[in-house]
Amino acid sequence: MDEHTGADRMLSMRPATPADQTGLTAMIQARSDWMKANQLPNWRSWGRHVHELASNCTRRQSEMWVLTEHDNRILGCTTILRTSAPWTWTAAEAADTAYYLNGTVTDPAERHRKLGKLIAEWAVDRAAREGVSRVRRDCSSPVLAAYYQQQNFQLIRKVSPPRGLPSYALERKAERIPELGARVVSGIPVPGPPGSPMTPPARNALSNAVGAARFLSRSLCGTAAVSVSMEAAIGR
Repeated sequence: MDEHTGADRMLSMRPATPADQTGLTAMIQARSDWMKANQLPNWRSWGRHVHELASNCTRRQSEMWVLTEHDNRILGCTTILRTSAPWTWTAAEAADTAYYLNGTVTDPAERHRKLGKLIAEWAVDRAAREGVSRVRRDCSSPVLAAYYQQQNFQLIRKVSPPRGLPSYALERKAERIPELGARVVSGIPVPGPPGSPMTPPARNALSNAVGAARFLSRSLCGTAAVSVSMEAAIGR
């Protein structure tokens, strides 16, 4: 029997709520401290935004998910966007249905459980269940790009701007992963309040469009380094 199977069966992936902010702050701070101790690139910039990153759970404009233990302890998080970065993906590719994973963070004390890979597989499986064709990721680190390829993501292209860091575009075809059910339970998104004028799917689509637009706007202004370095903090 796998040494981690018993514990992983008690994991749950569910939508983040404002009540998760304290737990998210503690988990992201732990990752920041780990990055500092290991002198990883951009740890200073990333560490300054711990509270801002944790507060994403309070914003309706993003679809943030948390990975929790059976006692509701937060072990990881990720945010799903539905709109691509225009400098990395072509207009034709952006027309495809896809999840864009951003800001995946895991607890450094649980690195042996490969939770970053688990979150990626959950996204691939969920995309397939919802009729979404692909899961995509962007990063600026060749090491991180190689790590994603170990998770069966295909490198589509490397974009080298005249100034700034290069961008690596990767994607993985959505597919069901039956064995995932033995490790993680996927929560159901909380429905809207009574009398809401939108159905949950319509509201989610609007929220993701708005969230993606704000993310891309911050990126164009040169403040997306925190998102890039946040991805670099994924547990191996």
